[in-house]
Amino acid sequence: MPGGASAAEGPADGGGLAGGEGPAAVRVRGLRRVYGDVVALDGVDLDFAAGTFTAVMGPSGSGKSTLLQCAAGLDRPSGGTVRVDGIELGGLGERRLTRLRRDRIGFVFQSFNLLPSLTAAQNVALPLRLAGRRPSRGAVRAALDRVGLGERAGHRPAELSGGQQQRVALARALITRPAVLFGDEPTGALDTTSSREVLGLLRELVDREGQTTVMVTHDPVAASYADRVVFLVDGRVSGELAAPSAETVAAHLAGLERDTAPDGSGSADGSGSADAAGLAGTAGLGGAVAGRSAC
Repeated sequence: MPGGASAAEGPADGGGLAGGEGPAAVRVRGLRRVYGDVVALDGVDLDFAAGTFTAVMGPSGSGKSTLLQCAAGLDRPSGGTVRVDGIELGGLGERRLTRLRRDRIGFVFQSFNLLPSLTAAQNVALPLRLAGRRPSRGAVRAALDRVGLGERAGHRPAELSGGQQQRVALARALITRPAVLFGDEPTGALDTTSSREVLGLLRELVDREGQTTVMVTHDPVAASYADRVVFLVDGRVSGELAAPSAETVAAHLAGLERDTAPDGSGSADGSGSADAAGLAGTAGLGGAVAGRSAC
């Protein structure tokens, strides 16, 4: 079920350090990422507490996917530090970084990235085989059981629905028992029913197993499954919501979009407030289509 119905807005000064109680599974300090003349991240400080579910949101181009890639060790930041499970990524060479990603980090993308010629079980076992380890049949079956697909182990991707394929991808990410699970729009390619199934599973993994999860999304309904939502604008933390509902997330996003519009649309004639109310209303109806815009 979603994380909660009430919301409490956090600081809007770029702090974002609380991240819930308990030790930080992921900690970033002064994180910067620059591509040529484009500043994608501009001094981000964030903690993601162990055993919590965080959604990262923001307008298009806000830097949310870049944050995820740097935090997961998929991209090297231009400045600042990233610690995952107590290990600072900046001090690792490529071989050690690859090993850390393989052993301690799980990643689920919008596209399922399953190999079509392999069965579900073989796709799940692939990370262990690439690491030179021989996966046991029991471990693979247990990973599929965790996502409710134990009986589909022998099926190939073409024989599975989109939601089932994403659950196989999730089992593949969980096979190594990662310290942190990252998701980049994991429900963006799914229909509403499949999206709810995957989000419910992510929520259950946090509640039942304490799986630290960080998810980029721009779907307010998806974000409502998280314990908190962190908002980025122009590569900086602009605030956060605790125990979010789809309506409060939608209204907050609409406000960010209005405030960052180049022509200031909505600030003088009230249209921004109407947009916020309309977006919140759409979220209240269940967010019929998961967002697919680029980050």
